[in-house]
Amino acid sequence: MRSEGDDVRYSFVMGVFMIAWAGGAFAADTVFNVRDFGAAGDGKTADTAAIQKAIDAAANVNGTVWFPAGVYRCHALKVKPYVTLKADPVWIYHCEKVGAVLELDSEDADCLLDVSRAYAARIRGLVLAGIKRPVNKKEIHGIYMNHDKTSPKEDTITIDDVKVMNFSGNGIWLKRVWVFVVRRSHMMSNALNGIQVQGWDGFVTDNQLSANGIHGFASQGGCATVMFTANRVEWNGKCGLWLSGGDTWNITGNSFDCNGSEGMLLDSIHNSTVTGNIFRRSGRLNPAVPHYSLEGCSGLSVCGNAAKSGWNADRGGSGMRVPEYGLKVKKLTDTVITGNAFGYGFTKQFLLDEGGHGTNFVFTANPASAAPPASR
Repeated sequence: MRSEGDDVRYSFVMGVFMIAWAGGAFAADTVFNVRDFGAAGDGKTADTAAIQKAIDAAANVNGTVWFPAGVYRCHALKVKPYVTLKADPVWIYHCEKVGAVLELDSEDADCLLDVSRAYAARIRGLVLAGIKRPVNKKEIHGIYMNHDKTSPKEDTITIDDVKVMNFSGNGIWLKRVWVFVVRRSHMMSNALNGIQVQGWDGFVTDNQLSANGIHGFASQGGCATVMFTANRVEWNGKCGLWLSGGDTWNITGNSFDCNGSEGMLLDSIHNSTVTGNIFRRSGRLNPAVPHYSLEGCSGLSVCGNAAKSGWNADRGGSGMRVPEYGLKVKKLTDTVITGNAFGYGFTKQFLLDEGGHGTNFVFTANPASAAPPASR
C-alpha cells in the first residue's frame, strides 16, 4: 500500500516532469526542427542555408535534425559527425515526392548530402530527389562520401528507411568508407548505380535497388567484408550485383529479377559465400548472358541458389525467354558450386565453362533443365 510520503514524492516527480515537458526541455536540447531555422519546405524556397544552420546547431550537442513533411529545395548539405537527419518514413515504390523530401536545386553541386568524415551520422526517413538529366550532364550523387584516403577511425554511417531517386550520378556513393549500414531503403531510377561502394565492413540489408541506369549495387577497388542480405534487385540497366575485386562477402537470400544483363557478376572475389539467392529473367536487355558469372575467383562457396528463365518483360511478357545461359565460370580456384537448381533456367545452354581453373574447383549436383520454346 502506498504511503502518504509516497504520494508526496510521486506528485513532486510528476510536477517536475510536466514542467520540463511543457518547456520542451527533453526535446529542445537535442532535436532541431528545420522550420525553426527558417526552412520553408514549400517546394519553392531555397532552403539550403536554413537546413545547414540546423545541422550545425545539432552538431554542437550530437543531436537530431527533424524534417516535418514538405519539399525542401537544397543542395550540398554537409552532414556533421554524430548528427541524425530524421523524418517520418513514408516513401512508396514509385518516384513520388511524399513525406519529407530533400529536392536537389542545383545542377553544379556534387551531391545533395555530403557525409564525408561525418562519423556516426544517421540518415533516417527522408526522400532524396535529384535531377536525372541535368543540362550540363554532371554526375550528381544523392548521398556522397568522398574520401581521398581511408578514415583514421570507423565512419559508422547508417542510412535507414530512405528513398534516393532520380540522380544523375549514383543514388549512394561511399568512397573509401569504413563501417557502414544501408537498410530498409529504396534506390530507384538513378542514372548510374543504385549504390556504389569502395570500402570495408558493411551491412546492406532489406533494400530495394530498382531501375537504376547501370547496376543495382556496384563495387570495385577491393571492397571487402560486406553482408549483402535479403535485398530485392530488379530492372537495373546492367547487373543487379556487380563486384570487381575484394573478399569476404556474404551474399545471402537476395532476389534478382529483370536486370538488363547478369543478375550477379563476381570478378576476382575471394573467400566469399553465395547462398540461397533467387535469379529470374536475367538478361532483359542482353539475352546472351547467364543468370550469374564467376571469373577469376577463389575460395568461393556457391550453393542453394535457384534460377529460372522468364518471358522478357520489356516485350510485354511474350516473344522470347531470357536468359540464354544458366551459369558462366572461368579461372576459379578452391571453389565449390553445388546444390543449385536451374529448372527451366535457360533457353540454350546451362553451363558456360571457359576453363583456366586452378586447383580444387568442384562443380557437382546442380540440376538444370532448358525452358520450353519461346511461344505461349
